[in-house]
This record gives sequence, C-alpha cells and structure tokens, in this order.
Amino acid sequence: MTDDLNAFLIRLRLYSGVVLFVYAITHLLNHSLNVLSLDAASYAKEHYFRPIWKSQVGTIALYGSFIVHVPLGVMSIISRKSFKISTREWLQIIFIILALFVFVQHVASMYLLTRTFEAQIPYEVLYSFVLFDPNEIVASTILYTLMTVFIWVHGSIGLHNALTFRMKSYSKNFRKFLIIYFGVPILGLFGFWAGLKEQSLAMYFNIQAGNENFLMSVVSKAVPMEAFPSLEMVDALTLKYYPVFVLALLALGLFNVLRTKYFGQIQITYPNNMAIKVPKGTSVLEASRAAKLPHKSVCGGRGRCTTCRIKVASSDGSLPQPSIHEQRALDRAGLDQSIRLACQLKPVANLSVTPLMNTESEFDVVGKAHELSGKEQETVILFVDLRNFTKLSETTLPYDVVYILNKYYATCGKAIEANSGRLDKFIGDGIMAIFEAGDSIEKNCKEAVKAASEISKQIKLLSTDLSKEFSAELKCGMGIHTGQSIVGLMGYGDTVSRTAIGDNVNVASRLEQMTKAYNSELVISKQVAEKAKLKKGDFVEEAVEVRGRNEKLDIVSIPDASQIQLS
Repeated sequence: MTDDLNAFLIRLRLYSGVVLFVYAITHLLNHSLNVLSLDAASYAKEHYFRPIWKSQVGTIALYGSFIVHVPLGVMSIISRKSFKISTREWLQIIFIILALFVFVQHVASMYLLTRTFEAQIPYEVLYSFVLFDPNEIVASTILYTLMTVFIWVHGSIGLHNALTFRMKSYSKNFRKFLIIYFGVPILGLFGFWAGLKEQSLAMYFNIQAGNENFLMSVVSKAVPMEAFPSLEMVDALTLKYYPVFVLALLALGLFNVLRTKYFGQIQITYPNNMAIKVPKGTSVLEASRAAKLPHKSVCGGRGRCTTCRIKVASSDGSLPQPSIHEQRALDRAGLDQSIRLACQLKPVANLSVTPLMNTESEFDVVGKAHELSGKEQETVILFVDLRNFTKLSETTLPYDVVYILNKYYATCGKAIEANSGRLDKFIGDGIMAIFEAGDSIEKNCKEAVKAASEISKQIKLLSTDLSKEFSAELKCGMGIHTGQSIVGLMGYGDTVSRTAIGDNVNVASRLEQMTKAYNSELVISKQVAEKAKLKKGDFVEEAVEVRGRNEKLDIVSIPDASQIQLS
C-alpha cells in the first residue's frame, strides 16, 4: 500500500469516526432528556433527532460511516507490526472490541425495527424490552452502561489524537472539549437510568393494579409480532459469531506480528557499521527510536520539517517514491534526490543511511521536546518602534535614556498585556508582541488593534510628561499582520524563550517600517483590519510590495492610531 493511499484511508477512518461521534453526542443528549420524562425524550427523538439521522443525507452519512469505519478499524488492528503501543491505544482497541458484543445487537435490532418493519420506537418501548426478564435487568443495565462508556472512550481518544495534530486551537480550548468528553456521557447515563426507573415504576403500579401484561401491551403497540423472530435471530447470531470474530481478530493480529518479526524484516545500517533489523514498512525514524539511536525530528515525525533528513548511501532495492508531504518538504528545503526524510521513508529492502543533522546540537539542552518542536498556529504579530531614538540618545545622558526607555517599555507593555497580548522581545527601542490568547483569530486581531490604539494614546501622554523634564518628544511607528507561524521554545543554553517565527512575523516588521514612508503611526494588513472589524474611515488603503514576498499585500495606513474605532 502506498503512503498516499495509506494517508487517504487514515483520513477516511477519521472523518467517518467524526460522523459516528457526532451521532453518539446527539444520541446521548437525547437519552439525557429522560431525566425530565420519557415523553420529553421521545418527543425530542421524533421531532428533532430522528429527522436529522433518518433523512437521506443523514442515513447515508451515518450508515456509510459505520460501513467504512468498522472495516478500516479492523484492518488497522490486524495490520499492526508490533504490540508495543501506548496504554491509550490499548484502551481504544480493547474497549471497542468489548463494546461490539452489545453494540452489534443494538444496532441490528434497531435497524430491523425502524427500517424493515418501519416501527416507531419511543423510549418506553426500549425500556420495556430491558424489563421483560426480571432476572436479566441488572445484567442488561450493566451491559448497556459499559457499552456506552467503552464506545465513548474509544471515540474520545480517537478525536483527541486527531485534533491534537490537526486543530491549531485545540490545546488552547482543551478545557472546553473536556466538558464534552465528560459531560455528554454522564448526562446520557443519568438519563438512561432515570428512564429505566420511570418505566420500572410504571410497570410496578400497573402490576399492582392487576395489569400483568403491561410490558407486552406497551411493546405490542409499536412492534409488530412478525418482528420478534428476526430479533431473536439477531441475538442468536451475535452470541454465536461474536466469539468467532474476536478469536479471528486476535489470530490475524498475532499472525501479522509474528510474520513481520520473523519473516518480514530488513536491515538498516547506520554509520560506524551500526545495523538493526526492523519489519518492512517501518520508517527509518521509527527504526532509530526502536534501537534508541539519537535522531533529530523537531516536528515529531510528521513530515513538517526536514531535521530528520538522511542520505541514502545504498539500497538492495528501489526505494518507495516520496509521498506528497515528503516531496513538498524536500522541494521547499531545496534538497536533492539522494536526501530523504527518515520519518517518511519506509524501506522494503536493506539499506544504509546517514543522518545529516547533528544530534548533539544546542537544542537538546532544553529538555521539553514537545515545546521545543513547536506547533504551527495562526498568530497576530505587533511591532512597535520608537521614532528618532538615535537622535534622542545622542542628546540625552545615558542614564536618562535608560529611564526614558523603561518608561516607554512599561507604557507599551501594559497596553499589550491589558489586551491579552504577550510581550515577546525587546529589540533596542523596538518591541515585538504576540496575540494568541483569544479563542478566534478575529478576537486576537481586535485585541492587537486595540493595544496599538492604547499605545498611541499612552505614548502621547508620556511624551507630554517627558517633554517637561527632558525636552524629549516621543513618537512611535507600529505594524500588525496575521498569519501562520511556528510557535515554540528557541534559543541556546539558559537563553531559551517561547517565540514565533514565520512569514507573518517578517511582514509585521516590514509594515512597521512602512510607517515612515506613509508618515503614519500604524500600518496594518487589510486582513487584520477586516478581522478586527475596523471602521476604516479616511484611512489610506493600498496594495504594496513587501520585501520577501512575491505578491502585493493590501494594507491600511492609519495616521493617528488613537483615533481607531472598532465596530
């Protein structure tokens, strides 16, 4: 299987899993309404939830996702080359296998009743099925509870793993997701137990009143008699074939691991004749880590950098072609065809490689690899620069210059931090600030523009005060831009700090420099202006060339930032 096809199947499994997870959320929220009453839950089911998932689009999405997700999940289990996986992965696999016993019965029964026999199944009917056999009530309740927990944990782990690497604001909003991860199943289970209790009480009072067939009367109103043989067949088939399915899954998984270990290995040779044997399809980076050989990989082995680059000295067979992600990274770095990324190269024949990055570089002293590797996210960058600082320093005593600079730093710093910004660094009389704390880029843009406006106001006040003491008039120029950047720990030794690098940082700096040419106090990109909902008024708008960029950039020039108004 090619890397690109494998990546496609992984995305397909992810997207189908997201659809099933969304269905689970709506299903459990519907259950939660049983806390109010069975009628309330049944009403919401028929008028809100059922129309969504029984529509043509909903049906195709739901059952299509189920048909896709389960086989791909089974394939991912039986194609594993090793059982050396994390505890989280073990839980995800074991829980879903255990849950399938009840889940398959439940899904197949509901499909037959609602699709084949076109029965309407309110909650009182579902609970009547559970209460039919008094000797099985406790066992059935425990099984349905465990099924809910197991399926939910499986989905939550999968969603968490996917969003950690695909959603830039996930870590920032993780606490909000915890509300979903814990709140939804708790509400659903409390609703399930409350509904079961309500139907149990209804059964008890009816039996006391002499209605011994209460449960059957409730069920027979919704379920035709000809459906019962089919339901019994589903139970019988599940009991018969579920153990066979589990044994087959274990046997195939074990067979693949043993086959890979003893019959499908290749040898990777490193400098100094260090040779290790690994299963075919193992990436060179995975091989290095398995052998505990130091190997650079700043992005964590996701093909987002080239620090794991290797030179292939020789190979007993042809190498797999670079995937789309690997080729894109290699082209951007301008590397030749003999260079490959260790995290992406999965050889199928013996080969010799030489890692090209020094594993004992200055970055290894940091200690927190996940912070050092950085993450790609959208940030808003503000640059502030003090105008005529050279002239001021020439005409003012050194200690007075230090005093003025500290007042200037404090003025800008307070305005930045008051608007949720983070002071990144001081560069002489210049300041760089990062705005990333908001839950949306629009909010971060608005905070950055508000900070610039406040800086303008406070600098004018500071200038008035200092002019009395030092005859010093302070003016500043500012630039703001937004875009993708890499945020992480950078530096050497004790001088390591969290900062951002990227095109948007360079552009923000260039915009700050443009304030001199436009004789303005603030220059921002049109993108920032629109996201911050700036009332443009008479401000100058223009498409300009920015050094280092091929395309022109639309900007907004603001003569007096203190007059900024946001809608």
